[in-house]
Amino acid sequence: MLYSARVAECVKCKASIREGAAFCGACGEPQAAAALGPSVRLALDTAPLRHLAVGERGLARWRIENAGGLALAPVVLATKLSGDALPVAEAARLEPGQAAVLAVTVLPAVAGFHELSGELRVTDAAGGAARFTFSALHVLAGSTGARVQVVNIDQSAARVIDNSRSSFGAADTGGMVGAGEWKAVELVAVVAAPVAPVAPVAPVAVIAAAAAPIVVVDFTVTTEKATYRAQSVLGSGDIATVYGAVAAGEEVALKIADQAPDNDLLQHEVRVLGLLLAEEPVAADGDRGPAARSPRVHLVPPRDQFRTGDGRLGTVFARLDGLDLTAVRDRFRLRGAPGLPPPHVIWVLRRALAALGLAHKAGILHGNVDPAHILIRPRDHMLWLVDWCWAIVNPAQTGQGFKAQNEIYSPPEVRERGRPTPASDLYALGKCAIHLLGGDPETKALPAGVEIDPRLARLLRYLTVESQGGRAQDAWELYLQVERIRQQIWGDHVFLTLDL
Repeated sequence: MLYSARVAECVKCKASIREGAAFCGACGEPQAAAALGPSVRLALDTAPLRHLAVGERGLARWRIENAGGLALAPVVLATKLSGDALPVAEAARLEPGQAAVLAVTVLPAVAGFHELSGELRVTDAAGGAARFTFSALHVLAGSTGARVQVVNIDQSAARVIDNSRSSFGAADTGGMVGAGEWKAVELVAVVAAPVAPVAPVAPVAVIAAAAAPIVVVDFTVTTEKATYRAQSVLGSGDIATVYGAVAAGEEVALKIADQAPDNDLLQHEVRVLGLLLAEEPVAADGDRGPAARSPRVHLVPPRDQFRTGDGRLGTVFARLDGLDLTAVRDRFRLRGAPGLPPPHVIWVLRRALAALGLAHKAGILHGNVDPAHILIRPRDHMLWLVDWCWAIVNPAQTGQGFKAQNEIYSPPEVRERGRPTPASDLYALGKCAIHLLGGDPETKALPAGVEIDPRLARLLRYLTVESQGGRAQDAWELYLQVERIRQQIWGDHVFLTLDL
């Protein structure tokens, strides 16, 4: 069933069907499209649209709410401005009752009124799918106007990024996203004819994880160093798409900006990684030199750079054989557990703290730690901290402010336009740990029914204290504290196999 476990009757043969179904499984009769409407809700933030100006990038922020009884994965929003396609935004997963904010850049070519229209496509956890359209949302683009700052590396404004890695934006509170002025958008369900009546299917006792669809592409990038043949899409972020490619028999990843105005963010990431990889290694105990090089393994160095024919920047990285924290948590949820068991969460914390400790000692904050930017390889407990596009370099000297506001994982000082400190990254990491355990990172509630040692629970509360000065301040000190807690709870170190 698409969204609800309740039973309804077919409008033709009166057979029992699940409410929200598009067609009757017995006779194939299309059901009322209106039954699908209340299960997903869409709203548009009108505040950023007041600043639209010709030739300047603005933002359309959309809030999508899952009002049904099943998780939606994925949720895809395809929009148009006066008939011209805008970048597609996607939320990887929406639990029942959960809402996600997606944002799309808008670049008006002419002054005057424009129409926003589009299509919302959703797929539920049982494999059901539905499409909705909307139109007649009019916005005005002026010939001149205040620029909506979203990509200037040196700005004090922040871009909003939700957990789906597809949301960013700015409002009129000095460029920082506020609560928003949301207007409900009427959705019209699209009902397609069935191929054939579907026979009832017996319930399946075991839930199996479906393989992620592979998007096939085929193009070649040639630089002075190598020729890269792209063959698949590995993922899409809020500013770039990552392609799987092969060069001289080796698998690599090509990260290409979706729009040329975002080139500065990709170039900033390359500069930051260059600074971090050139920095003399520092260990948790303060030692420097060859013995302290281990934190560097948690960074992914850029291998090559190129520019596409339409002016977009691309960076070549090694292809990582890891899963992000949400994917790891979801694998355990399929087994009936809320998330990753606490003994494994401990080593994830330690390795992430090593990466942050290296960066903080160099005066660099990651600025956008969330589950999508932490990847782990189960077989050897390897971890990578990725996506340094939003990093803040020596803020005390450069005056740089936060560049990314994640509506769930960013600390309060981001929203309040406060001063970036290491405590900001540590707050976000604490919420990532709660998410990985299967808790609620938004409320900071730990998962029910899971035995979590009080010492670990206290640590997570300490990391996520709302007061910037009241929470943990030093990644290396915290690294040692986590190790002490691990020793106290589980004793001497033993490698625990993580089978996903």
